Amino acid sequence: MRKLFVVAFSSLFFVSVFSTDVSAIVECTNNTPISESTHRAYIAEAPNDPVRFYTVGVAYYCEGRVADGINYIEKASDMGDITASYALGLYFRSDKTGDVSKMEPEVQDNYDAAIFYYKRTASLIESSSTYPHGVDFDLPAREGSLYMSVRTYLALTDLYYIGYGRALGDMLKNNVSYTDTIKVLTNMQSSAERCLRRPSLSVWGGKQSQVAHSKKVICGAYKIFAEKAFILESKRLGIAKRCESSLRDCEEHKAVFGEIVKEAQKLAKTTHSVPKI
Repeated sequence: MRKLFVVAFSSLFFVSVFSTDVSAIVECTNNTPISESTHRAYIAEAPNDPVRFYTVGVAYYCEGRVADGINYIEKASDMGDITASYALGLYFRSDKTGDVSKMEPEVQDNYDAAIFYYKRTASLIESSSTYPHGVDFDLPAREGSLYMSVRTYLALTDLYYIGYGRALGDMLKNNVSYTDTIKVLTNMQSSAERCLRRPSLSVWGGKQSQVAHSKKVICGAYKIFAEKAFILESKRLGIAKRCESSLRDCEEHKAVFGEIVKEAQKLAKTTHSVPKI
């Protein structure tokens, strides 16, 4: 049972669905230090403009003053800036490394922060007068990823999926049932459905049909997994309560866990069948 879980957790509960050309959190094209007085004067000209806080944050980040940079970017996010919120989701998902190829934070606080900022980004996207219809653009021009709206929901869904896998791992390690897994799967299903509702945008250019198709397949696969896992997880929790032996040794629990693993295998196979976003 333990071996089965290790295989499932390490290879199945991590599904890479993001293209390797995902833009960095910030694109540092000019690393020349700018005086703090210049930054303060720039913000003072329009203290209610979140774009200025984001711009100063990027400047500090690129100078190597990461903590100061993130502080300003967080202020921009608090003021409702979509790009700043998305950048922070990337930052914390990478465990504060800035390496966007690292898709799974190991530190719990960073995992929670990534969830928080991606949820905020999604809310800002849906409250925007432009985003819901996808008529003009997918994101502000100062951010490099043309698929930000899709990647926001995809990242959020993927983080919930990873969270579910982590909960299962902790459950087997400590022989506990973990009732909060139901909430995680509910959130996963909701974010997958929101991902599926994102429109196909002409700004995606020549990749419009490819991205739209990948989004439909990947987010659809996550939705199906969440729906099926919800049923199996409800069943597993009931079994866990009546298992007299440890969960790893309980035959009835082994069986339902094996069904969850099979659904994870199907998800992995489906998401690997299309180009990454």
